[in-house]
Amino acid sequence: MGEGAEAAAPESLMFPSEAGPAEPTESEASPPEQDAAETEASNPADEIPEDGRYDFDLPEGMAMDEKLAEAMQPVLKDLGLTRGQAQALAGALASHRQAEAAAGAHEWADIQTGWIASAKKDQEIGGARWDASVSTAQGALARFGTPGLRTFLTESGGGNHPEVIRFMARVGSAIAEDRPESGGAGAGRPIDAAHLLFPSDKPKG
Repeated sequence: MGEGAEAAAPESLMFPSEAGPAEPTESEASPPEQDAAETEASNPADEIPEDGRYDFDLPEGMAMDEKLAEAMQPVLKDLGLTRGQAQALAGALASHRQAEAAAGAHEWADIQTGWIASAKKDQEIGGARWDASVSTAQGALARFGTPGLRTFLTESGGGNHPEVIRFMARVGSAIAEDRPESGGAGAGRPIDAAHLLFPSDKPKG
């Protein structure tokens, strides 16, 4: 939710204002019978909202789960939680979710690193063939892939999976083999993509 109001800076102890705070009049002065408990009760953080509406401040970049917040509002009030207590609970939950997200991202990065290491050792596409395999796979993706596919493979990390690299490299190799270096029966003829993906189907026409 929205961030809380910025707290006013305390007056400088080294350089107090020359005028100094105005002396309160009799009408403004606190009555003698006012005790510390009443002063504390005036703090909004120590109050239980009468309408049951709690506002939460979350870490920057973290979005509020509006449905969860809506469902929890009456529960928080029934438990008698003050605004400050509810905020402390929300802060603890936000920290837990941030830690989970960070751990998940780290784990996913480790999985992709493992995929790449496995692909580099693969007998078909790895070892001395690795650079050529990657280049061939990239060529196939550039020719037949769409921008949407490229975005998906990049954002999901799927482009690092050995089997995806293997598939793209095989497609790229099939393209090269189907292209005569000079004249010939197939020269200048567009390649049937369906035939590349399903070699049992013969090209039409």
